[in-house]
Amino acid sequence: MTATDSCATSRPGRLATRRSAFVLVTALASLAACSGDDGVTAVDLGEEGVGTCLVLDDSVEAEITELPDVACTEPHSHEIYAVIDSAADTYPGFDALEDEAQVACLEAFEAYVGISAFDSNLFYSWMVPTLASWEDTSIGERGDREILCVVGTKDGEPLTQTVKDTGW
Repeated sequence: MTATDSCATSRPGRLATRRSAFVLVTALASLAACSGDDGVTAVDLGEEGVGTCLVLDDSVEAEITELPDVACTEPHSHEIYAVIDSAADTYPGFDALEDEAQVACLEAFEAYVGISAFDSNLFYSWMVPTLASWEDTSIGERGDREILCVVGTKDGEPLTQTVKDTGW
């Protein structure tokens, strides 16, 4: 899956590759201060879900297969606020998935955070599937179709709680 810009819903054993386009939408705003904290584990893509808090720093590659997750009460850089299944039947290409993600993640933002993304002190971004993960039937019958919408702070300061319903 590719990145751009939870009480985890899990699908054990699923591993996907996501392309980082939230590459990275702000170079992850220098979130290196969050990495290396105790309690950080790696979650296979596909095991993450809405409400999963992540520790991502500027060392995140453009294509990733694991996300370092942590309890939302621990310092973290991002939180997954929506998981969207792409409507496309065949791989539409990176640009088309980016367009779909931008619209879907914007639409989902207010319902999760409690304020419009335009009025928020937070930023949103997303991760989309690669062609390889899209076609990987070991992930599921149809492969990887999930777009992950993530939220973080604009200034790169770590979060220490969920952003759900905060109105930030």
